Amino acid sequence: MLTALGRGLRDEFPNPERIGCPDHEIVAAIAAQRMPLSQAERFLDHLTSCSPCYRDFLGLQAKYRQRRTRMIFAVAASVLIVVGLATWAMMRRHNNEQIVRAVVDLRDRSIARSTEPPPNETPIEIGRNVSRLDIYLPLGTSDGSYDVRVTTAKGDVLFSGTAVAAVEAGVTSLRVDANFSSASAGLYVLQLRKFGSEWTSYPLRIG
Repeated sequence: MLTALGRGLRDEFPNPERIGCPDHEIVAAIAAQRMPLSQAERFLDHLTSCSPCYRDFLGLQAKYRQRRTRMIFAVAASVLIVVGLATWAMMRRHNNEQIVRAVVDLRDRSIARSTEPPPNETPIEIGRNVSRLDIYLPLGTSDGSYDVRVTTAKGDVLFSGTAVAAVEAGVTSLRVDANFSSASAGLYVLQLRKFGSEWTSYPLRIG
């Protein structure tokens, strides 16, 4: 019925001389819903009794709906692009900030089995932003599970953890995640201990 009614409005009210037809801008405003209903009411009787105006209304309404659909898709695509770029940037920044490695090479260091490092040994230097230590153990060190800790000169523990050392190409190494962001710059002690053994100590400077 609605389809037949629509065909009737399009075809059964010819007005070749366009008598009483509102301006094109008015029909366009009604089609795009830019005109309040209180103002549009006085033109509705004409639109429903003038086939040319009704056809103009239908065409303008279809164009308006197409533009609105394209705009919605364009906005949605823009939002997705912005979100994607922001997510990528945050993930990249997070990854860059999350893991900062430092290599601690003890292969040429002597093994001092004590809670205090040798007094004349050069300190190992790392930054406070370091979050992962790759430690190369002294030559001849066996693999297995190790305790790792960093203490102050007074013996207060700044960091404590465990790691498993493995031998690869003749080098025994272990990896441990740590957080030194709260440490003050200065001298500390890096201590390692295989389970069941004594601590070995090395001077460490955190800058």
